[in-house]
Amino acid sequence: MASPEKPRSKMLELKERRGPVSPALLESVRQNNAARAAVKKALAAGPHTVPEIAEASALPTRTILWTVTAMRKYGSVVEDSTDGSYVRYALAAKDPR
Repeated sequence: MASPEKPRSKMLELKERRGPVSPALLESVRQNNAARAAVKKALAAGPHTVPEIAEASALPTRTILWTVTAMRKYGSVVEDSTDGSYVRYALAAKDPR
């Protein structure tokens, strides 16, 4: 008696239908993950402004600004205080991710 075939997963079907992931998309994800890790590393030492995080991480200020904005939107980073016209950001007490 032959065993019934295992049903294919929806994810496997989707991957086969869509084809492989483009190298450009993979590189974009790698860069975003690296920027997020750099922000977390900088903020682990305490609250910082976007320019301070950019200097500590050696990443462009624009990249850090967008990364911090996204992390703030999803609750990983919170506004801590101000330094002149700059906002100091800190890691959230509990990271939702």
